[in-house]
This record gives sequence, C-alpha cells and structure tokens, in this order.
Amino acid sequence: MGAGAERSSNKRTMAADPTSRDDPLPEKKKKVVDLGSDSDEDLPNPSQWAGVNPDSFGDDYLAKMEKARLDEESAPRPVKISPLDYYKPATRFHTIELFPVFRSGSKAVLLAAKFLLGISSSCDGEPLRRCSGFWVDWDEEKKTGLVLTTARLIRTKDAPYSVWSGGEEYATDADVTVHLLNGTSAKGQLVYLQPHYDLAFLSVQVDQPINLPSLNEKDVEFAQEVFRLGRDNSLNLRITYARAEYLNPTMFERHHNVYFRSPDGHGDDNEFDYGGLVIDLRGEVVGMVNVPKRFGSFIPSSILLNCSDSWKKYQHIARPHLGMMFKDIKLLEPAHVDMLWRMFNIDDGLIVQEVSGGSPAEKFGIQKGDIIESFNGKHVSSTIELENTLMSIYKGTLDAEVRISVGVFHTLKEQWSTIELTAKLSELGEVITRGANLLF
Repeated sequence: MGAGAERSSNKRTMAADPTSRDDPLPEKKKKVVDLGSDSDEDLPNPSQWAGVNPDSFGDDYLAKMEKARLDEESAPRPVKISPLDYYKPATRFHTIELFPVFRSGSKAVLLAAKFLLGISSSCDGEPLRRCSGFWVDWDEEKKTGLVLTTARLIRTKDAPYSVWSGGEEYATDADVTVHLLNGTSAKGQLVYLQPHYDLAFLSVQVDQPINLPSLNEKDVEFAQEVFRLGRDNSLNLRITYARAEYLNPTMFERHHNVYFRSPDGHGDDNEFDYGGLVIDLRGEVVGMVNVPKRFGSFIPSSILLNCSDSWKKYQHIARPHLGMMFKDIKLLEPAHVDMLWRMFNIDDGLIVQEVSGGSPAEKFGIQKGDIIESFNGKHVSSTIELENTLMSIYKGTLDAEVRISVGVFHTLKEQWSTIELTAKLSELGEVITRGANLLF
C-alpha cells in the first residue's frame, strides 16, 4: 500500500475512532454532572443547555440555579474609583504623529485647560447650543469674571448664501449658563455681541479668583503646530492636534481667519469646540475656534487682543466698512504671483475680489482685479493685517465716518493712484451687494 493510501487510511481511522484524543466530544460525554452536589463547580454553564426543557431537571437543581441568580443580583456593586477607571478621551493624543510633541504638548494643554469653560444657552426652556469659552478678565472688587466665546452661542439664524450677505439673527435675551471647572454652574450675562468677528462677552460672578490666559501678540506661523481645545457636555477636555494654515477666504468666510490642517484621523466637526481655545506648544493662546472642523478655522490672537482692548476702552468694537472683498497675493500659487510680477512688477498686496454696489470704493473707481497696496500709508499684505489696521483707525465714536487713504494699482489702466475713501463705522458684519441685488 502506498504512502498516500496509508495517510488516507489513518485519517479515516481517526475519524471513526470514538476514543481519539483529537475529538473533544468523548471528553464531554465522559463528564458526569451530579445535580445533587453542593459544589457550584458542578453546575453546567446555562449556555450549554440552550433548547433543553428545564422541566427535565430535578427540583434541587432548579432551586440551586435560582439561588445563584439571586445571590448575583443582591451582591454589592464595585465602587467606581475615578483615577482607576478607564478614561476614553475624545482625542488621539497618543497617536504616533504626536510622539515628538507629547511632553511639551501635554504640559501646554493642561496649562491652558485651567481657564477653558463649558457654556450652554437656551431659549424659552429649549436648549439652543453648547460650546466652549475662556476667561479674559477678572474684577477682584466685584468678584466678576469676563468670558470670551463665540457669538454662535446665541445665534438663531445664519446668513443665507454667504456671511457677506448679512441676515444673521441672535437671541440676545437667551439664558446662558457657564459650567465651571469645579462642577458647579453660574448664570452668564451677555454684555456684548460682535457679529462681524463672531464674538460674545459674558459677565459671570464667581466666588474665587480665576486663571487668566496669556494671549500671544504675534499670530501663528504657517504650518506651526497647535492644539484645539474644547469641553464636552461632561466638561471633559477635547484635544485636537493641527497645524496652522493661511488661505484666502471664500465667500463663506470673513477676512480675519486662520485655518486648521489636521492629519487624517484627527479632529471632527463638533459644536462643543465652538469658542474653544487654540494654543501653541507653550500653552499660549493663539486663537479662538470659530469653525470646528478638521479643515476648519480660528480667529487669531492679534484680532482677539484688539477686540478685547476696544471693548475695555469703549464697551464696543467697531470698524470701518470698506465695501470690498480681498485676496492675499502672497497666498496665491507661486506661478500666479510670478505672472503678476512680470506683468505689473507687483508681488505683494491685496487683490480686490468684489466691490459693493454703491460703495465709496465703487464711486472712486476701484474695480474687481485692482491691487491695494496700503491703507493710511501703511503697507498691508494680508487680510488679517487689514483687519488689525481697520480697528486701529477707530477712536471710539459709533455711527460716524472716517477718511481712509488707499494706495491702489488700477490693473486695467496699469497706473497707481491714492484715493481718499470715506467709510462708515459699524459694529455689524459688513455686507457686500451688487447694485440693488445681493452679490451671492
């Protein structure tokens, strides 16, 4: 008999032999269960008796099963000890991308978390929004803190089509609750709303001094590592790693945004992060979240500082309305910048994207495609620089007009000129229109 036939014969013999060691069934058959035994070890696993009629068991066995069930139900539950309990964070802080910044990042996050709060709003008893915010000022005498957060906290209607079309609505009488880090809550009083910069200031009475953040006067650099922080419904810290990115805004975005670039698998669109912090690896605040997406955006610290200073001085934040939308030349593709340099000897400044119908800019001949070099003699090369320059022009008087000197290159005429614009001051968001119709 050949080797193949012998192996085949062996296989058949093993399958037919009921005492084979490879067959677990005989072992199960040999196990004898004593239903009258006092030992729990002799009780079979109930899952082994699926489909078996329980009436076939003796009364002693059924009583023992019932006693075991009652003992399990009446046993005291284990005490939950928070430091020993497994914590599942809403972050991926321990991923390999964060290994190089784990130590410095952890220290920075824990430092900034001390002044990061949870905030919720409601209208007529119905929840409106839950987001985050942070302390920016403290009055020792009045035991009152000032919280900065997003105006979305009380927004009830978004602008149709575009932020430049106007139409947002806010519930200024909404009930606001500030969720403090010690687990208690305090009523927040809305003291100021700024729609253009999407900011809200809340006054909160607290019993003890609070931690105030350090806002970086310089804006983050391109590709700089940052962390986005927010607090969820349970005040648990949400941490998202990202890099700062500068982009030209779309019609859905204002001019004062810096953008997030989070690696794949990091970050999500979560309303808890609205109004949250953006910090650098030293724990300094470099911005406030206004679009919490993986490729979202934040308001840089330079804008926040100017807004905070204006609020403290004048109790409001206003800016001149130019009636124009822009793009940074330096954020265009290099080949595009090279073309502009070859054609006009210009490689910096702001390109006019839209001119509002009936605006002073339109009346003075500024057209789409023209290039703005300066405002009031100050060279401006980014829209964030533009916003800070516009706020510096304001001197505290609302419903007034200011004169602004604008250095402009008219691309169709290929010539430079200096135009004296008269711009209205307003706290509201600037609206861009085309003639009598909305631009978008």
